[in-house]
Amino acid sequence: MLIQGKWTSNWHPVQAKDKTGRFIRQTSEFRNWITPDGSPGPTGNGGFKAETGRYRLYVALICPWASRTLIARSIKGLERHIPVTVVEPFLTHEGWKFGDFPESDRDPLFNARYIHELYTRAAKHYTGRATVPVLWDMKQNVMVNNESADILRMFNSAFRDL
Repeated sequence: MLIQGKWTSNWHPVQAKDKTGRFIRQTSEFRNWITPDGSPGPTGNGGFKAETGRYRLYVALICPWASRTLIARSIKGLERHIPVTVVEPFLTHEGWKFGDFPESDRDPLFNARYIHELYTRAAKHYTGRATVPVLWDMKQNVMVNNESADILRMFNSAFRDL
């Protein structure tokens, strides 16, 4: 987990619990929206127009949240529009790792070693989990969204006219 932009393997300082001690999932921080014309969507800011080759999807094949974005990408025929980078299928001491495992990739944009490096590139002092999926805007060099439900909705509607 990142705390003020620094990696720590201790996830407890910012993980909330309810009255009975049950884990409360942290809200996704990056909630911008891709739309056909770049106008603002239901959450986040505008300026993210659906364009072929502009966005990259980062996933872990063993993560169900990331896997559902891959399925939606395939069903909607977006493979030629949105390239994918796959991290290794297990968490390391620094979280999701790019790399050497079969079927995993190196980061083609920044040569990052870990997904948390994308988070600090997007927000230098980010505090929170460094999760997948990540939808990255290669034109503006920013993280668009890291909430799988939002990404599914964008894949369903934003890229229709491409």
